[in-house]
Amino acid sequence: MSLAIRLEPAGGEPLHIRIADSLRGQFEHGALGPGDPLPTSRDLARDLGVSRSTVVRAYEQLTREGWIEGRVGRGTRVSDRPTSAKGRPNWDLLLTERVRGQSPEYADVLRMLSEPDLLSFAGGLPSPEFYPEESFQQITSDVLRHQGTKLLQWCPVDGYPPLRSWIAERVGCEPDSVLISSGSTQALHLISQAFVEPGDTVVVEAPTYSGALRAFRTAGARIVSIPCGPEGIDVDRLEATLGRVRAKLLYVVPTYHNPTGSLLSTEKRRRLLAVCAQHGLPVVEDDAYATLRYDGPHVPTLRSLDDHELVLYVSTFSKAIFPGLRVGWLAAPPELVRRLSALRNVIDLFTNSIAQGSLYEFCKRGLLEAHIQRVRPLYAERRDAMAAALRRYCPSLQFEVPHGGLFIWAQLPAGIDSRRLLEEAVELGIGFMVGSLFFAEEGGRDRIRLCFACHSPEMIAAGIRKLGLALKQVRPDAEEWRNAGADDLIV
Repeated sequence: MSLAIRLEPAGGEPLHIRIADSLRGQFEHGALGPGDPLPTSRDLARDLGVSRSTVVRAYEQLTREGWIEGRVGRGTRVSDRPTSAKGRPNWDLLLTERVRGQSPEYADVLRMLSEPDLLSFAGGLPSPEFYPEESFQQITSDVLRHQGTKLLQWCPVDGYPPLRSWIAERVGCEPDSVLISSGSTQALHLISQAFVEPGDTVVVEAPTYSGALRAFRTAGARIVSIPCGPEGIDVDRLEATLGRVRAKLLYVVPTYHNPTGSLLSTEKRRRLLAVCAQHGLPVVEDDAYATLRYDGPHVPTLRSLDDHELVLYVSTFSKAIFPGLRVGWLAAPPELVRRLSALRNVIDLFTNSIAQGSLYEFCKRGLLEAHIQRVRPLYAERRDAMAAALRRYCPSLQFEVPHGGLFIWAQLPAGIDSRRLLEEAVELGIGFMVGSLFFAEEGGRDRIRLCFACHSPEMIAAGIRKLGLALKQVRPDAEEWRNAGADDLIV
C-alpha cells in the first residue's frame, strides 16, 4: 500500500513529526478511515526515502494520540475510534513509555491485596499497635507551642537543620553531607534522576527492593542483576560482571535485606568495596532495617568502611517509628548533596518542617532509642512465631530465619507458582508478596515474601495455617499433606 504523504518544508520540525502531521490530516479528512491498514514501517520508509526509525517514531506519535493501533496478525491500522482533535484525550496513550512500561503484575498483585478484611503478610511496615502515638503527639504539641511560627513557614529543601545535625552525628559526617528526603524511596528517585541516563547500566541484587527497581527503570536504566542468597550478594559474581559491564551505580541492601533478610558479613563488605573501588563504581547503600536487629552479629555499614567516598548512604525512619512521617535521608559528599538538593527543589519548594521538627525532638530526648529497645523483642517474638508456624503448617517451604528486619523469604515446593498460590490464599483471606516482583529479569516465581511485623503471634499462626491450606489446594500431593495431622488442617 502506498500513501500520498506530503512532507511540508521543515520549518524546524523533525521529519517524523511532519510524517505524523501528514497522516493525521488524512485521518481527519476521511481519506483513511477506521480499520484501514497502513503500510509497514519498512515499506513506508522505502517509499519516502527515509530511515525506518523515522517512520517508527511517527507511528509511535500517532499511537499515543489514539489515531492508529497495532494488532498481532493484522499489522498497523487506523483506530476504530480515533481521537478527535476536539475530543477527550486518550490519557493512557499520551503517557510516556517509561510510565506505560511499568510492570502490570505489580498493579495486579496490589489489587488482589486490597481485598477488605485480608490478613496480610504483604506489607513492609512496622506494626501500628507499636506506634509511639502518645509521646509523638505530646512532642508535636510542644514543638508547635514553642516553635509554631518558625515551623509553619518555609523549611530548607535540604531539611530541618537541627535534624540534619542529629543524623550527621549518628552517621559520622558533617551536616552538609546530609539531605532529608520524603522517605528513602524519594532519595533513591533523586539518585536515579541525577545519575542515570536512558541506557545506563545499574547493577542490583537479585532479588532486591521493588521500589528501587521502579525508580531505576523510570530513569531508563538497563538493569543487570547479581544473585543474592542467604549470605548476601555474590561478590565473586559481582567482580566478574564488573569486568565486562560498564556500570553507573551499584544498589545494595546489605543489612537485613529486602526481601531475603540476609546479612552481608564484614569481610564481604570490605571485599565489595574493594571491587567497586577498582572500577570507580558508586555504591548506593540502602540501610532501612539496621535498627531492627534481634540477634546475631553487629555488622558495620558499608559507609563506615568506605575509604574512597564510594558510598551514597540511604536510610529512613519509617521502619523504626511509623511510615506516616515520610522522613528519610541520604548521606553523601557535600557537593553532591548540593546538586541533589537543587534537583529536589524542582518538585519540592520546601519540606515538611512540622514532621521534621517533631522528629528531631523525639530523637533528641532519647525517645527513638527507647522505642527501638521496646519493639525489638516484640518483633523478634513475631519472627519466631512465623518461623514456628511455617515449620508446622508448611514444612515443605524452605527459608532462613533472619537476624533482623521484617521479612521471611520462603521458597515454594517444586511446581508451585507464587502468583497461583496468592490467588488461592486471597480466597482464604490472607496475602503475601510474590517473589517475581523483586527481580529485574525473570525469576522468583517459586518465592514469597512474608512480613511478620504487623500481627500477633496468634494471628500469625492462624494465617500461616491458611497458607498451608492454600498450598494444599494448589498442589494436593504436596508432601506436608501426607504427613500433617488432621488437627493441623482445620482452619
